[in-house]
Amino acid sequence: MAVEFESFQEAAQELGDDISTHDKAGLEALSDTHLREQAAARDELYDFVDGLWEKTKADVPDAGARDEYAGLAGLRDLAEVLRTNAQEILDGRDG
Repeated sequence: MAVEFESFQEAAQELGDDISTHDKAGLEALSDTHLREQAAARDELYDFVDGLWEKTKADVPDAGARDEYAGLAGLRDLAEVLRTNAQEILDGRDG
């Protein structure tokens, strides 16, 4: 099945939506210790990619409108989904 997207960013957002159910199920299966480790690793990934994106926007003010930066923007969106999934599962256990 071929799926077409307007941009890498749109593809990454769709991927994040598509994997969230599976990702959350996998996270639920982790021990508390491993879930906390996974959440911390996802925070680090997001922070790293977000830092790249912020630097890019500082260097290239119209980066958000340029196709050559869509992959980085998409990766940031995907990293945010992964981070959010882990935090939701963690919050559910801590709540």
